[in-house]
Amino acid sequence: MRGSHLYGCSTYCCMDYTLIDALALLREKTDRIEILSDGLHDLFRDSSACHCIDARYSVHVPGADINLASTNERVRRTGIRVIDDLCEICDAISATTLVVHPGYSAWRQVHADSYAALLRSLDDLAVLQASYRVRIAPENMGSWECCHFRSPELIRQLRERDLDYTLDLGHAHPNGNIRMFLEEYPPVHVHLHDNGGVIDDHAACGTGSVEFGEILPLLPARVPRILEVKSPGEFEDSLDFLLNFVERPMWMDE
Repeated sequence: MRGSHLYGCSTYCCMDYTLIDALALLREKTDRIEILSDGLHDLFRDSSACHCIDARYSVHVPGADINLASTNERVRRTGIRVIDDLCEICDAISATTLVVHPGYSAWRQVHADSYAALLRSLDDLAVLQASYRVRIAPENMGSWECCHFRSPELIRQLRERDLDYTLDLGHAHPNGNIRMFLEEYPPVHVHLHDNGGVIDDHAACGTGSVEFGEILPLLPARVPRILEVKSPGEFEDSLDFLLNFVERPMWMDE
């Protein structure tokens, strides 16, 4: 398994597969797997596949149905309850990290209210964090103006609540602030994919303009790096590209 100690893969590249088939396929390529808990891979449907495939797991919350920055308090609290239930599943499958989206404001006129709702959600996530073994790590978002956490400013709010964050290089690249995130505070989890600096393409690494050769040495050596690309073939292509860079393998520090 090339790079199995260093790079993992998200089931995002196998959303047409059942969860058990996706896990089996990816386990042949890496021992780090992140489950996008959505569609056929929704862990609320069935998490038993995780007990059949031995891997080091992380989990990504559903992308479409949760808005932690909703100004509708019932919607916001429903999202927190979903994350609470998902934390329980994460502990059951020994997942190390739960990646969550920080939410968005559909209307610019209530952006400040939406941000205040996000801060309430961070308070709730901190309570959950103390109740489970899994680390809850909000993820920085791309160039969509409706989204929160597009720049490192939110990290201070996270640290005040003993929360960490996931650095998504493909999201930060269109905002031009990858280095700013790394200078502000080291992430506990990293997503890797590529784009041309405008649209979040989730393209194979090496096919866009992310400067991986300069960025990879700046990442903390022990932080899991999950490739979040659109097909198993793009995972292989990305791995070939990334392994061309000489780095200190994480297992040498374990």
